[in-house]
Amino acid sequence: MKKTRVAIYVRVSTQEQAKEGYSIGEQSDRLRKFSEAHDWIIVNVYVDAGHSGANTDRPALQQMIADLKAGKIDKVLVYKLDRLSRSQKDTLELIEDVFLPNNTDFESMTEKLDTSTPQGRLFLGILAAFAQLEREMISERMSMGMYARIKEGKWRGGAQVPYGYDYEPALEKLVVNEYESMIVKELFDLFTEGKTLYSIEKEMIAKGHTFHEGRFDRRTSRYILRNKTYCGYMRYKDEWIEGLHDAIIDEETYEKAQAILDENKRKFHEAGYKTGTKSITTNFGGLIYCGRCGAKYSKYQTGCKEYGFHQNYTCHSRHKKIRSMIKDPNCKNKSYRVHEFDEIIFNEIRKFAIDPEYIKQVKKESEKNDDVQQIHAIEKQIKSINSQISRFMDLYGLGKYDMHELDEKTTPLNEQRTKLKRELERLQESSKRITEPEVLKLVESFDEVIEKGDLQDRRFIIEQLIDRIIIDGDVITIKWNFI
Repeated sequence: MKKTRVAIYVRVSTQEQAKEGYSIGEQSDRLRKFSEAHDWIIVNVYVDAGHSGANTDRPALQQMIADLKAGKIDKVLVYKLDRLSRSQKDTLELIEDVFLPNNTDFESMTEKLDTSTPQGRLFLGILAAFAQLEREMISERMSMGMYARIKEGKWRGGAQVPYGYDYEPALEKLVVNEYESMIVKELFDLFTEGKTLYSIEKEMIAKGHTFHEGRFDRRTSRYILRNKTYCGYMRYKDEWIEGLHDAIIDEETYEKAQAILDENKRKFHEAGYKTGTKSITTNFGGLIYCGRCGAKYSKYQTGCKEYGFHQNYTCHSRHKKIRSMIKDPNCKNKSYRVHEFDEIIFNEIRKFAIDPEYIKQVKKESEKNDDVQQIHAIEKQIKSINSQISRFMDLYGLGKYDMHELDEKTTPLNEQRTKLKRELERLQESSKRITEPEVLKLVESFDEVIEKGDLQDRRFIIEQLIDRIIIDGDVITIKWNFI
């Protein structure tokens, strides 16, 4: 008798793993034992870590579908129905339009559902409806609770507090941070006076100003300039509601800033290609570099009308569309489909939300990074020079050297230290570091931004986390901003 070939499918979102204990290991172990008890052959364990069940756009699920269409699978096994999907429509479409037409049954271990029986198919529809109802009720309760807080003028909670404010739990509202609000005011003043974000960034860095203990940069500046929270409002979807917190910026200044930003955006898009750079229309455009020739990667369309078109990230030297961007006309570095590449990087970002310890692992691996090694070496050398100068000063104090001898000993050391400090500042400036707590705050809402946010929202988080991405064939290296 032919043994049943079973595919184990496991999914967990960050929030579920933290609150409900649906860990990857827990689901996998139980499903393996269940399969072994039935003497089934386990074809593969398909894992979607950190993915919402609200849609079917998940890499492991799509791979499993491809395998079952290829005739490799007789049954799909999950721990619980909602691991497959929390949407009634998606669940029924997967089973009725994908699994069953390809001679693949579906079984839920904990709910004893088996589509190979008529009773199983009946109960499947009922439970799928409840899963959908539960998701919609949770979403509605959360939405109503957040809206009620905002209507009362209270801070909505569960999100990063806007720069310029602190959150006061006892008052349930935002309170003005004296130092940060000063920088916000200066940013609006300089921008509405006609200065560019680039010149403002340089001026603020020269003054020693930072954002949340990180680097002062244009991306964060633009985000602040677009945020009406600074006028005393809070946002709920597309509605701005007056809050209990004090305004930092008056509405006239805010509207003036919006007019300038809108005009700049219009000019930028009208310009199209400008000095070899096109308006950003992808999640990682402008951040990807070729590890072989050093050129940037850009979106490039392949295919034809008859068989369909595909969007790829391709090295400029390879597709040769812009002559000025070519570094090596013979470069043959690998291209990636845009959606597949995006998902690879998204999964790396999700790992930080699933396991905060992953940040330490990434940092440890990045110790091999040239810039990081140089920074550590220079810091060590400066420390050594400080110790030498201190010893000479002690000897001078004890009368072992006169002033002339002290100058002879310390002047070359001071000159070397000055040069090293300049180089250190240059390297640290290029690294654009953010702190570990900031990383965790950014990734908390990453899946929600992927699902509901627009390109600008995604780019804000991505550019805070990633300095650049380097492709060398099948090897993809991410240079993080917190290393």
